[in-house]
Amino acid sequence: MICIPVTSHKNKEALRVIARSISHADFIELRMDLIGDGNLAELISAVRRQSASVKVIITCRKKEEATRGEISAAPARVPVITAKEKMALLKEAVTLGADFIDIELAEGKRAIHEIQSLCAESHGKTKVIISYHNLKETPRFAKLKAIFNQCAKFEPAVVKIITTARNADDNLVTLNLIPLARRHSRDIIAFCMGDKGLLSRAVAPFLGSYLSFAALEKEGQSAPGQFTVREMKTIRKLFGDKQRDPLPSTSSLQRSTPQNFVLLGNPVGHSLSPLMHNTALKKMGINEHYTAFCVDDICRAVEGIRGMNIRGASVTIPFKETVMQYLDDIDDDALALGAVNTILNNNGRLTGCNTDWLGLVLTLKKAMTIKNKIFAVIGAGGTARAAVFGILKEGGIPVIFNRTSEKGKKLAEEFNISFHPFSGIKKFKAECLINTTSVGMSPRTDKAPVKPSAHAGYKYVMDVIYNPLKTKLLTDAEKQGCRILSGLDMFVHQGAEQLRLWTGKEPPRALMKKVIFKRLTAK
Repeated sequence: MICIPVTSHKNKEALRVIARSISHADFIELRMDLIGDGNLAELISAVRRQSASVKVIITCRKKEEATRGEISAAPARVPVITAKEKMALLKEAVTLGADFIDIELAEGKRAIHEIQSLCAESHGKTKVIISYHNLKETPRFAKLKAIFNQCAKFEPAVVKIITTARNADDNLVTLNLIPLARRHSRDIIAFCMGDKGLLSRAVAPFLGSYLSFAALEKEGQSAPGQFTVREMKTIRKLFGDKQRDPLPSTSSLQRSTPQNFVLLGNPVGHSLSPLMHNTALKKMGINEHYTAFCVDDICRAVEGIRGMNIRGASVTIPFKETVMQYLDDIDDDALALGAVNTILNNNGRLTGCNTDWLGLVLTLKKAMTIKNKIFAVIGAGGTARAAVFGILKEGGIPVIFNRTSEKGKKLAEEFNISFHPFSGIKKFKAECLINTTSVGMSPRTDKAPVKPSAHAGYKYVMDVIYNPLKTKLLTDAEKQGCRILSGLDMFVHQGAEQLRLWTGKEPPRALMKKVIFKRLTAK
């Protein structure tokens, strides 16, 4: 549900905004501290006259409770409201039949009880939202949980907790409050303000936040980072408009855990995983979504997975190794690889898995027999480890080639395989050459890890890079008569194996490949 705040500085202008907002809104919030000559009765009447379904929220913040943007935008003639004037206005709103009164937790027990008693006299027509706003930061989850409990003790209709995101991880911390509230059968509004809080504003409705605030236009924003109505509707469309019911029934709470999925990494803006996974989930008939989170602190991100009861997570650079220390279990394959790219949440117990090696092996097996064949692996990083592990598991013979001898030798010794100096790759004879480095990845598509003449000793050449679809390495190899294998298939298979782990269902791999191919070729 969308709430449009009215922040005009004149009553006449506020009436015009109401008239324009009414067809787009489920709620209208009247910011009476900002409407300098606001006539509360006239404004509420205007909403009622134009719509019988749109709810009215009355909010009146003291100067210290308003954002800097609100304070600086307000003309000098808008009077600063006192605590006494604020309480009088909120009481008037109850008398006039407003649907909701927003009162801050900081107003104290006496003021809150006074408003609640008046609302009770209105026979429940006016409900109370108890709110907490932190304009400086996002406290740790333990503190936010304590604040939630303080608000909940008053038994309000809705708890509202808004923080300010100082980094990307803060989004997960604040969003943790939504599943907490759902477990307590309590409606909640929770998200982060600020540019770094945009993701929480987008995701919160789909986790079950009671409503979303959206400005009719940019100039009408009541908080930093607020979307416009048009932007919010676009986000709904992108997510398939699958917003959760704000307050679940008891039976729905007893069903299996929500199957929301996330990608954790830094950076993640370039990732095509959300496109691929959301397409697959829709085809599989799973009414959930997959969202990319750029995080700085993987420990706090894992706390977020637990708190939000997220069913599964993908893990990418640079957290595949460091995330392991924060999980409850690591499966044998991920333990042997020393890296996790997939997290599975089983009733709060987090298990780390690795599907990178499976993606590579499934791609190879479709083209050739791996057992007893020799593979020249370029690189000594995480993807090289996955390649070596998978080839060994299938009975193949991997050989490491790396420009940095020390790193290459270390990987070879770890798996008890051979290491050869990079200069020898041209004369080496093997069934397949596999590039696991980033050389040739967009935007530096004119690069290749080896010269064209080096392909002579190989029947197959594989590149783990999928953007571009055909790297310079593959183009050169094809000209030399080699059979080429794109990184697209590996990308699709590792993602499909993640979905299979999370859902227990076989994903539509052909469709996943098709949608990524279409995106890459549309550039």
